[in-house]
Amino acid sequence: MSRIFLYLLPVLIANQVLCGNEGARWLKSDLSALTDAADSGDAFAQGFLALCHLHGDKNLNVSFLEARFYAENSASRGHWLGNFVLGYLARYKPMGPNSELVAKYLFKSFRDPDGKLIKQAAIGDPVALYVLAEIFTAEEVQTILKQDMQMAAEYYSASANSGYAPACVQSALIKLHDLSNSLVGDEDATRQRGINLLQQGIDQKLPGAHHYLGRCYLEGLGVKEDKSLALVHFQAAADRGFGLSLLMVADFYAYGLTGSSREDLAYQYAEKALEVHQAGAEEKLEEYEKLFNPAPERIETENIENISINKKKTDDWATPAETKLDSDTEFSSPVDKPFRLPSVYGKTEPANTDPVSEPIKEPAITPLPGESTQSQPAFMPPVDQIREDAKKVYWGSSKSKSMEDAFKSFEKCANLGDAESARYLGIMYLRGKGISKNVDEALRWLEVAAKRGDDLAEKNLLSLRKIMKK
Repeated sequence: MSRIFLYLLPVLIANQVLCGNEGARWLKSDLSALTDAADSGDAFAQGFLALCHLHGDKNLNVSFLEARFYAENSASRGHWLGNFVLGYLARYKPMGPNSELVAKYLFKSFRDPDGKLIKQAAIGDPVALYVLAEIFTAEEVQTILKQDMQMAAEYYSASANSGYAPACVQSALIKLHDLSNSLVGDEDATRQRGINLLQQGIDQKLPGAHHYLGRCYLEGLGVKEDKSLALVHFQAAADRGFGLSLLMVADFYAYGLTGSSREDLAYQYAEKALEVHQAGAEEKLEEYEKLFNPAPERIETENIENISINKKKTDDWATPAETKLDSDTEFSSPVDKPFRLPSVYGKTEPANTDPVSEPIKEPAITPLPGESTQSQPAFMPPVDQIREDAKKVYWGSSKSKSMEDAFKSFEKCANLGDAESARYLGIMYLRGKGISKNVDEALRWLEVAAKRGDDLAEKNLLSLRKIMKK
């Protein structure tokens, strides 16, 4: 009985006290003040800033790299919020997926020696209430803590009432999907409250709120079905690095759900999803290869000269030939699993966070025998063709060459000054694909790509360098 009372105590008091606590303080603060406090060593500020990077809160882009950096600093000081964020990150690369590690950190958060999480929730701290709700819906801790959606719904609601945007989103999803048997009265009114909560999140520019309202418009849940409005919201979330929305937008353009098919944009958003390590991104790229490229047996019967073997580069916005979505073709974007509360966390994480002790130096561009680094010999195929053929091998859509051959092709193009090939070299070194893992070489090639104007390489470098400062 005392244990149950302990769990319920935060909810009983939260409705009376919604101020005078750290969570409310940082919730109301501006980003610069929060960052200054975090950089000065405030453990709560570090943990909350980590949450902001996970959610895209305070108008930040979603970034698991930044989240991990601040969470580890917070956790190193024994703070429950830092441990919670690390527990969540352990579900995804590079820390996971590791359910044992998830449970370890979540229990450290819940069972901190001084009971600070419970105490903070008891005085109405909106962040503590949110964290408790997340813990009570975590599958990884069910061996000790029974999953309780009703209790979680109360915690989310109390947190949302204080204006915490991520809690607004989770509370909205509970109402929209009846995850706590909340549709006991007027179902339309309950779902409308859910839509209103998502709108509150959107008012605070939270990417997750945009994503799930987009899902509502896509499925006609609580609102009239409208694919154009769905795309508007998916686009808003995708532009802030929200992985699920990146794949949704990619499918909209691939299948022409609101207009003409756009092969270039479909690849662009799917590749961005891959860059943030969104689950399902590689499968999407393979799906698009089959959608946009003729099968080998068809190529033999068609005019080879009329078949383009080059993919559109990510910055190429030319409109390809239209690809209509057949009426019997199913829309195959990822759908969140039922019951497990869909999280507002974007599944964004770095490819590698191993520290590098040596300064990053641009690798020397070594010309091939008889070649110049400034121009390619006339007898070689165009750099674009070599790179795009290598990309097909990398993505598994071509079996004519090995991954080692793809590496050599990227290396050749990178030595001829191609920025995208330099980025792929960095990625292959990071992942150990076609070459042994070498973080030093990976970072050096990523820097080369960034100096040549590759935006994706530059974004990776900015985050990786911050991790390396530890």
